[in-house]
Amino acid sequence: MLNYTAIDFETANAYRGSPCSVGLVKVRDGRSVDERHWLIRPPERVSHFDGFNMFLHRITPERVKDAPPWRLVLPAILDYIGDDVVVGHNCGFDIGVIRYACAVDQMPWPDMRFLCSMVLARRALDLASYGLDWVADACGSSLDDHHDALADARAVTQVINYLAAQHETETLDDLAGRFHIRIGHMLGGEYKGSICVESGTSRLVRADANPDADPEGHLYDRVVVVTGKLMSMRRQDAWDEVVRAGGTPEYTTTKRTNVLVVGDINPAVLRPGSNITGKARRAFELQDAGQDIELMTEDDFVRVLEGRDPTDLLDINA
Repeated sequence: MLNYTAIDFETANAYRGSPCSVGLVKVRDGRSVDERHWLIRPPERVSHFDGFNMFLHRITPERVKDAPPWRLVLPAILDYIGDDVVVGHNCGFDIGVIRYACAVDQMPWPDMRFLCSMVLARRALDLASYGLDWVADACGSSLDDHHDALADARAVTQVINYLAAQHETETLDDLAGRFHIRIGHMLGGEYKGSICVESGTSRLVRADANPDADPEGHLYDRVVVVTGKLMSMRRQDAWDEVVRAGGTPEYTTTKRTNVLVVGDINPAVLRPGSNITGKARRAFELQDAGQDIELMTEDDFVRVLEGRDPTDLLDINA
């Protein structure tokens, strides 16, 4: 039976743990049977609203001033989800909202299983962009109110149901297994992301240059290095996306590097006493020496791959 709960969060600002809205859609046997939507007062320490975020989702401080706070909404979310696997598009972000908001409010992470529809789409579809609006369109549905949390959660269900039907899979586990995608989990404070776990060579392969890449694209003719663990895609997928955008992915930070994408960092891999990776340390050294290296979060990287330029944020916030 294709049973799960789709989820989407919107945040007040660039800090991942500042939820201001959540949409949830419960699916039973491939059919949407119930919906929930809450406005949320973000945790007090991160409750400011950025102009860019308000531009996207049209939620303002005034709209959430009487909304319940995060620490009261989370139990309601968990009660609604029950034992379901949660599905989100770029689920590393949505589950990250829960993790980071709990951290800032000094609450333990809840136990949860989750699957990323963006990771599935990257494996199942050949698209110019894997943003939710592009994927929904490829799956035969429309997304007219993108960045409305409930509308986005509904779109996730349409993507999952379409892929399940196309590949004749009857359960979420079967669909994930069809594309070698791990259903991630938070359990007892441990986190494992929903990523591709297909066996094969661990050596990254740089694809041939894309002659059709947009020369106006943000990554065009730039050298890109990734450090840390990406939650929304495999490292090889990130390399492929950089090439698709007209850039050059490389293993290490050098004097050629223009962009450093910083994913989640496991403290266990760092040098004793350090809080940054060797690639990041080298990037800072090169910046101090005058080299122009742009640092991106994984969320920024995904936005760029969707065709949005991070420098646009400055204009919107001005």
